[in-house]
Amino acid sequence: MREKDLRKLKRVELLDMLIEQGRLVDAQAEEIDKLKAQCEELNKKLEDRKVDLENTGSIAEASLKIAKVFMAAENAAKIYLENLREKSASQVPVDEAFDSAMKELR
Repeated sequence: MREKDLRKLKRVELLDMLIEQGRLVDAQAEEIDKLKAQCEELNKKLEDRKVDLENTGSIAEASLKIAKVFMAAENAAKIYLENLREKSASQVPVDEAFDSAMKELR
């Protein structure tokens, strides 16, 4: 509205306009408060996601380290079994040794 038009309005009409503007300001203030609360909530969720992503990286690294440990243990077990097979092939089988020991006792 132009200033000339405002001058023509009665006091009651001007007061009504002020009251309406006050209501609009209050509504906008409430909307701003809601948006601020929503923004804080979203920021908190974002921080939680960042922590989750950091932990995911740590978990992935730990998984790789554990996998390496298991691979080393598996290789050690294979070597151990091969050594046992070699030793047992070079020795007299247990059954034969037992049978010969029993014959000597009789």
